[in-house]
Formats: sequence, structure tokens, C-alpha cells
Amino acid sequence: MFNTPICRTAGLATRRCCAAVVALLVGGSCALATAQTTAGAASATASDSRNVYLAGGTVRPAGPVDGDFVAIGGRVIADQPVGGDALLAGGSVDLRAPVGDDLRAAGGDVNVESTVGGELYAAGGNVTLTRAAQVGQGAALAAGLLTIDGKVSGNLKASAQRIVLNGEVTGDARLVAEQIELGPTARIGGALHRASREFKKADGAVVAGALTQDEPAQHKGTGNRQWERAWHYSGPSWVGLALGYLGLLAASAVFVLLFPRFSAQAPQRIGGAPWLSLAVGFGVLVGVPVLALLLFITLLGIPLGLAALSLYPLLLLTGYLSGVAFVAQKAGVVLRTAESRSFAGLMGLMAIALLVLMLVGQLPMVGALTVFLTTIAGLGACVLEWQHHRRPTPAPPG
Repeated sequence: MFNTPICRTAGLATRRCCAAVVALLVGGSCALATAQTTAGAASATASDSRNVYLAGGTVRPAGPVDGDFVAIGGRVIADQPVGGDALLAGGSVDLRAPVGDDLRAAGGDVNVESTVGGELYAAGGNVTLTRAAQVGQGAALAAGLLTIDGKVSGNLKASAQRIVLNGEVTGDARLVAEQIELGPTARIGGALHRASREFKKADGAVVAGALTQDEPAQHKGTGNRQWERAWHYSGPSWVGLALGYLGLLAASAVFVLLFPRFSAQAPQRIGGAPWLSLAVGFGVLVGVPVLALLLFITLLGIPLGLAALSLYPLLLLTGYLSGVAFVAQKAGVVLRTAESRSFAGLMGLMAIALLVLMLVGQLPMVGALTVFLTTIAGLGACVLEWQHHRRPTPAPPG
């Protein structure tokens, strides 16, 4: 029952949950009643002595934030001091002002140019810690290209395609990458444990502790598969969710932009007829593969069966996004925010709802059941809304 494409995809993503998502939802649930949500198509600003939550195209705080700061947008710029934790997600993320506690960041490009008082968790295509970056209590990083020129106080765990370390790590460093480079000013105060195909250590680089390596040759008789498994499990387990979350969030934006009316009305069917939505969704979930198999019996039905199977994952994704939109609508009612009618405001709520569902998906059994029910409820709601639009409008009397 749970071995559908969307369940496998969502289950894989949720099992790779990042600490950034956990911190966002734990902090958000504790301060939901006092949160301030602001959204804009081009930019969003806010200043508050409490926790601040923003969503929009370009997001930046208007003044210092005494509590936690959560921002989601196309571009996120944190150029004002944050007293508590910071949760930043977007196409590009720039930290230009101090963060008093932990920083969680995910994006295409993540640049840290200031101090972080607590821990740093970051994932992205390019993650850069400039010379001005100072991390107080260790870091866990994942990226395509990871560049560290600043200082990490504590231990460092990193996984990337390529890692360039030219800064300082006061504790131990565990690095997993295809290529690892230690520049001439690299300083590692503890041990360095690496797993890489290529390793370069420039003159002047210092490793105070032991230097150990995990190479493919050490896995006797296992070949590349054992190396790939070592590569897969050695890095931070939350990078999969960070990328999956951004992908689903982008799919949600496309869904809302292409079908604004349908994406707003279909989730309402879940609230109006929840049991009917679940029943119809389960019927579609099981019926489409069965119908495709029956079509394969005849020669003329093979193209139709292939078309049904090719569209099946897209159908399940649409159902899942409709279920997420239903949770987002309920969040808008709880927050009582008028901005939920705008695209930026709706996407902010969708982002929060998607994070909630991914976090719940971490729970054994309950997580898989939640993903399953969300998908079939949204799928049934889409079918009901589609049937409603297909009904002919009755002619007026006379």
C-alpha cells in the first residue's frame, strides 16, 4: 500500500531529515502564537522584539531581531543581528550580521560572512564560509562545492563533491568528498578523518592530530559498491531532505502559478468531505495501475497503458501537493493572516506546511501513514474538484 512512487520519494526524503528543519519546526511551534508573518512579491521586511517569520521574493529584516528569525524566499539576506536562532531557506542565502545562537540554512548558494554563536548546519549547491565567518560550536555542512576560509570552533563534519579548506577548525574534522584540498593556511586542531578519491595538502597546512583515511582499496573484494555505500552513509543524513524540500517547494510554486483557482479550491474539498476524499483517492491510487495492466492485454491499449503509467507519478505528486495546500490553508486560519491570499503569503504557508509534514514523516509507521493519507486525500480532492468543473451549468428556468 505504501510502496507508491510518491510514498517512496517522500519517505526517502523524510528519513534524511536535516537538523535545520527540526529546529525550524520546534522553534516555530513554540512561538506560533506570537509569530509575525509578512510576505511581499519583491521584498519583505519586518522588525519585532519577538520571533520574526518572513516569506517573499527578497526577504530581509528591517531591524535587529531579539528572538529567532525564520525567512523563506527567492533571496534571503540577513543583514541585521539576530539574538536567537536563524532559519534561512531560499535560492540564495547571505548571512551578513551576527547570529547569537544556531544557524540553519539551505539554498542554491549559501554564504556565511559573520559570526554564529552556536552551531551551523548548512546545505546547498555552493556553501561558503568567508574569512569573516566565525562559528562558535561546530558545524555540519553539505554541498556540491564547500569552501571554508573562516574559523570553526569545535568539530566539523562535511560532505560535498569538492571541499576546499583554507581556514581553521579547532576540533576534529570528518570530511567526505570526491576531492579534498587543504590550503596553505588550513589549520585543524584535532584529528582529520577523510574519505576521498583525491586529497591535496598544501605546504603550510597543519593537522595537529592523526590523519586517517577511508579509501576504496580498504574494502577488500567489495569493489565500488562498498565505496558508494561508505560515501552514502558517511555524510550528514539531512542533505537529502534539504534538497527534496526545495524541490517540492518549487513544485508547489509551479502548481499554484499554473492552476491558481484549482490549487485553492481542491484542498477545500478535503475539509468539506474528508472521508469521501480519502475513499476516492484510494480508488484512484489502486485503480490507475490496474487499469494500465488491463490495457496492456490488447495491442491497441498498450500506448494508453504506457501513458497512464507515465502520468501516474505526476498524479500522485499533484495529490500530495494538494494535501500540503490543505494544511497550509488551515495554518492560515490559525495564524489569521490576510497575506495568505497573495502568492508570496501562500507560498510562505506552503513552506511551513511542507516542513511540518516532512518532520511528522520521521516517526516510525506514523510517518509513512501520514504521507499516505495526505497523498490519497489530496488525490481524491483533485478528482472531486475536476468532476465539479465538468458538470454542465444548469440552464435558468424558462
